[in-house]
Formats: sequence, structure tokens, C-alpha cells
Amino acid sequence: MNRFLIALLSVIGFGSSLVFPYYVLFLRNIGDTYDVFSLLYGLFSLSLSVVVYFGGRFADRFSPYGLMMLHSLFCSLLFFSLPVIENIKLVYIGQVLFGGFTALFKIAEKKLFLNASSDFYRSYLFWTSFVTALCIIGVGILFDSIDIQFMFQFAAWLFLISTIGLGYKMIKSKN
Repeated sequence: MNRFLIALLSVIGFGSSLVFPYYVLFLRNIGDTYDVFSLLYGLFSLSLSVVVYFGGRFADRFSPYGLMMLHSLFCSLLFFSLPVIENIKLVYIGQVLFGGFTALFKIAEKKLFLNASSDFYRSYLFWTSFVTALCIIGVGILFDSIDIQFMFQFAAWLFLISTIGLGYKMIKSKN
């Protein structure tokens, strides 16, 4: 465990925090009614819980970096595609996949922390929370001058960069 991994996980936290409130607005706008919005948000939570429960049994067969890479790659593809998604059925599918890939990320986090020192875990919690707070404050300050599409594109690039970094970390951990 090292600073490079903490930096990568902070980038993922930054990207997530950057778009989360606007992604919820996207869901609300595409859902158009509260029952559809609730269904969309519920599909995410339901698929997350199912994958954590059943997928957790198989996660030991895979590298935690690989699982995190899948999550980051999916988030990158999702955020790059948001401007062109107009069909509610695609959003339903996206929510199920988003929940599933988020579950993989959470499982991978647990795997990493099982063998981590308390210094690593404390450092991880500090830096990811710190970067997330800076992101939320920064977006709030810059909101009037930032285009929402730009934020989704920027987050997509952050996730893509973290995917590459996690791939490097996975290759390095095998050697």
C-alpha cells in the first residue's frame, strides 16, 4: 500500500463527488416523476446489494485492483455517454450496472484494507475525505462558470486516468 494507491482512490472519490449531485439531478430529470426516480435510485441500491452478497463469494479469485479498474472504466464510459442518453430503458440498465460495479469497488476496498496497516487506512480516509471536501467546495464556488456537461466529461477523464493507474498497480503487484 502506498501513496500512489491513495492518490488513485482520491481521484476516484474526487470524480464521484464532482458529479454525484448532478447525476442525481440527471436521474430526476430523465425520470420525470418521483416514482420513476425512486425506481432508478432503488435499482442502483438493489443491484449493489445483490452483487455484494453473491459477488463477494467470487471476488477472492480476482485482484482488487482489477475489480476497481472495472468500476472506474464503467464510470468513465457512463459519464462520457450521459449527454447522448435519452431512452429511459438505457438509464434503467445503466443504474443496475452502476450499482453492480460500485459493489465490486466496495468489495475490492475491503480486500485491500484487510491486509492494510492502520497508518494506510487512516491516510486513505483522510486524503479521500479531504479531496472530496475540496471538490464539493470548489464545485459550489465555480458552479456558475462550469458547464454540467464539462463536469461529467472531466469526471469521465478522471475515472479513465484512474483505470490506467489501477492497471499499472495491478501489473506491478503481480511482479
